Amino acid sequence: MSRGTPLDDSARAGSPPTDRVVSIIELLAQQSEPSSVAAIASRLELNRATVTSILLALERAGWVVRLADRSYTLGPGMLGVAEAVRNALPLPENHTEVLHDLAHATKCGVSLAMVGTTEVTFVSVVRGVGHIPGGVGVGVRLPLTPPAGASVIARRDAASQQQWLAGAPQELRPAFSNLLDQLGNDGVAIFDFGDSNPEVLGVLGDVAELLSEHPRRSALRQRVFETLVSLGGKPYSTAQLESPEPLPVSYLSTAVDNSAGHPAYEIQLGPLDPSVSAADRSRYIHELRSAAAKLSQH
Repeated sequence: MSRGTPLDDSARAGSPPTDRVVSIIELLAQQSEPSSVAAIASRLELNRATVTSILLALERAGWVVRLADRSYTLGPGMLGVAEAVRNALPLPENHTEVLHDLAHATKCGVSLAMVGTTEVTFVSVVRGVGHIPGGVGVGVRLPLTPPAGASVIARRDAASQQQWLAGAPQELRPAFSNLLDQLGNDGVAIFDFGDSNPEVLGVLGDVAELLSEHPRRSALRQRVFETLVSLGGKPYSTAQLESPEPLPVSYLSTAVDNSAGHPAYEIQLGPLDPSVSAADRSRYIHELRSAAAKLSQH
């Protein structure tokens, strides 16, 4: 095999056919322009015969459309799938507007994540007006372990809370247990940068962002992103937050209710700022609570 030649199917370990189908659909979903077979094969490091075979099957299902120039784009058959997803996982109708308003008011990156029983999945991200960790994007999933989903877990039953706490390092469990109690009072979690250098977090974020441009590297991107989150800070106590001095703040979070009044989502606000004044911390909390109230569906 010549250098730079895409691996054929027999040479690619751990790459079942389903993964290839998913990667092609995800790639087309990310593209603003239609893509040729050659471009798709190059981006995904697949051979053209494999890509052509998959695209023909997707075209028959209406999930992709072949244009006159033989490039491909998503087809109308995907509309039914998208509608089914929206019905199964109904987002607040106004979430796009509310998140953009929050990002504009705070000049911070903003994300909304659905908190399930085992995973946290990002469902909306606004990154244009402020910082947000590289690699954070719609569809990115994280294990439901501390600190992910803290504001939602604080309103779940004791068994769920104990299961969540068990995912934290032993030495950090008391701090996260206190955080759950604290969230029961004020509903907003604020995290510092932990023992990590913000520059290191930035580099890891850049790596995750770079890997997002290479769909075949999704597993590695996920590992980098999980490492990034695991390094991303410890929760502040109420007493610490009462300090009049500036504090380093990585992000804030609070819960959002679904139509049944149950906490189902977490909204995150990311200053990623090593020096946030007491006044700005109060402003962030106020804006975050206001946004969460608008997003809650009851």
